[in-house]
Amino acid sequence: MPVIAIPIEELNRRLGRDLTSGEMEAHLDQLGVDLDGFSKLRRYRCRPSGALIELNPNEELPSRCPETLVEGKPDELWEYLGDVDVVKMDLLPVRPDIFDAGGLTRAIKGLLAVETGLAAYRLEPPSLEVFVDASVAAVRPQIGCAVIRNLQIDDVGLRMLMKLQENLHWALARDRKLASIGVYDLSAIKGPITYTTVGREDIRFVPLQSDGQAVTPQAILSHHPKGTAYAHLLEGHPRVPLLIDKVEQVLSMPPIINSHETRVTTETKDVFVDVTGISDRVVTKCLHTLVTSMLELFPGSAAERVQMRFPAMHNLPATSVALPTMATESFEIDVHHACRRIGIDITREQAIELLRRMRHHAEATEGSEHHIRVTVAPYRNDIMHEVDLIEDLAIAYGYHRIVPVLVPNMTVAQERPERILANRARSALIGLGFFEVMSLLLSNPEEQYALMNVDDPEDAVLLDNPASVEQSMMRTMILPQLLRLFALNRGQGLPQRLFEADDVVIFEQGTPHPSERLHLSGGILDTQVGFSDIKAITEAIAHELGMPLTYQSIQHPAFLEGRAAQLFYRDEPVGIAGEIHPVVLEKLRLVQPLAVFEISLQPLLATEDLYALEPSKSHGETNV
Repeated sequence: MPVIAIPIEELNRRLGRDLTSGEMEAHLDQLGVDLDGFSKLRRYRCRPSGALIELNPNEELPSRCPETLVEGKPDELWEYLGDVDVVKMDLLPVRPDIFDAGGLTRAIKGLLAVETGLAAYRLEPPSLEVFVDASVAAVRPQIGCAVIRNLQIDDVGLRMLMKLQENLHWALARDRKLASIGVYDLSAIKGPITYTTVGREDIRFVPLQSDGQAVTPQAILSHHPKGTAYAHLLEGHPRVPLLIDKVEQVLSMPPIINSHETRVTTETKDVFVDVTGISDRVVTKCLHTLVTSMLELFPGSAAERVQMRFPAMHNLPATSVALPTMATESFEIDVHHACRRIGIDITREQAIELLRRMRHHAEATEGSEHHIRVTVAPYRNDIMHEVDLIEDLAIAYGYHRIVPVLVPNMTVAQERPERILANRARSALIGLGFFEVMSLLLSNPEEQYALMNVDDPEDAVLLDNPASVEQSMMRTMILPQLLRLFALNRGQGLPQRLFEADDVVIFEQGTPHPSERLHLSGGILDTQVGFSDIKAITEAIAHELGMPLTYQSIQHPAFLEGRAAQLFYRDEPVGIAGEIHPVVLEKLRLVQPLAVFEISLQPLLATEDLYALEPSKSHGETNV
C-alpha cells in the first residue's frame, strides 16, 4: 500500500497549534490511519526545470529530472533545499479526502472540536464552457470540470497538488481505469473547451515529461513512459480522447498525459481541472475531493463552476449542467440502534455533537425521539449506509473509551483442524530457523501471475469493487507475496528464512463456489542456497507432518531450469519447490539466490486421525 508523507510544520500551521508526536499519532489512529512513523525527507529542486523532489535519507539523487527528462550529474542537476520533518502514513483507500495536508487538517479540526459540521465551500457561477462530443461515448463518456482561482502556489504547494492527483488516481480511480485527473494553467487556455476524440495519427502535441517535440497520440502510447504504462486503457479504440481549446490547442489526452503548454507552475494563479472516466460516481467523487482539497490547501482561493454541454448519449437527451454540483447525501440514523452496535450509552444530543465532529451536518429528526438526520459532505466516498455513520460515531467517541464487556453466555471453544495443522507446520519451520510472516489474503494479478511469469489460470476469485488495484482478487498462492516480502527486506542481513502458513482461495473444477485451501510456503535467501537446501526443508516438514512426498522435475517460468520440482503426496500434486529464476529476482531487485517452496496441506485435513489430534501434543506424538 502506498505511503504518503505530510510535512508536520505544514499540518501544525494549518491547525493553528503545535501537536506533539503523541497527539498526532493518537488523532491519526482515531481516524483509522496506519501510521508509518515520523522521519525526515530531503528536498531538492531541479536547476533547469524548477521541479521539486523529496527523497528519503538513504535514497540516491536521480540523474534525470522527472519533469523535463533532462539528464546530468546529480550534484549539478539538483539544488539542495534542506530537510523537512514529515509524518508518514499508509493511504486509506476509503478516505481519499485526508490524503493531503488540507483534507487531513479539516478532519483533525473536527476531532479537536475546532471546526465542526459541514465545511462550507462557495462556488461562483460559470464563466467557461466545455462542449462534449458524442464520439467520447465509445471511449470515456464521463467528464466533470471546475475552475479554481486566486491560487498562491509555491514549490511545496505544487508538490502537494501533484501528490494529491497521484493519490486519487491510486485510491478512487483504480490506477486511472475508472477516472483520470487533469490540472491546467487557465491562462494558457482559450475557451470554450471541447472534449472529443481523434485518430491516433491525426494530431500532434508536446506531452509533459518529454524532450519538447510534438508527437502523435500513437507515438505517445508506444514510446512515452506514461503512454506505455497506460496504453491498455485505450486498447481496442482506434480514436483517442482529447481536450482541445478554441484555438485547437491540446490540453490533454485522457487518461494518459497532459500537454506541456498548459502545465501548472509556481507562476500559475488560476487552474482548470477536469476528471474524465467510465464511472459517473467515481468521476463525481474525484472532482469533489480534488476541488475541496485544493480549497483547503490554498487559503484564499475560490472555486468556480464550469458549464458542461452534453450531447444526446446512451438514449439520454442533450443536457447542460454547471459542475461541480457539490451535492450532499442525507441519511437517517437510530441512536439506540447505534449505541447497541457500538456498546456505548449516549444521548441523541451527544450523538449529534459527535457526528458534527466528523464534519457531518446532524440534527434531530422531527417526530422521533431517537433518530438523527445526517447530511454527508460531497467529498466523502465511504458513506453508503447507516452502518458507515455508526462507524463514524464510534470514531468520534473514541474506540479507546469503549469498555469491553464479556458476553453473558460462555462456551468452551475447540481449535479447528486446519488451525491445528497450521500450528504444527509453524512449529516445525520455527524449529528449522525460519521466521513467520503474515500477508493479506487479497492480492492482484500483477503479483500473483506477472511476477511469476505465468498466465492467469482463471481459477481466482475476483472482487467486483476492490478497495484498490493492489487488492482486486483473492490470492491463489502465498509464494508471490512471500517473494515481495523478501524484496522489502533486502539489505537486512543474510541469511533470511521466511515462511507463512495460511489460506488461499480458488475455484476448483466442477464446483460452483470457491474453496479455502490451507497452504504452507517458505523460502531461503542467502549468498549460497540451492535446490538441495529447500528440498531438505520440505522433507523435514513432510516427516514432521506425516506427509511423505515424492518429487518430479518440472519446467516453470519462475524457476531455474533443472532446479525445480513438483511435489506429490499419494500420487497427487500438492506443491512446488526450487530456485527462483534470475528474471524474477531482477523484478524484485534481489541479487542473492532464493530457494522457495509451497505445499498444499489440504490433503492432510481429510485424514481422520488429524481431527483427534490435541493441540498440546508434542512433535513425537504425531498421529497424522
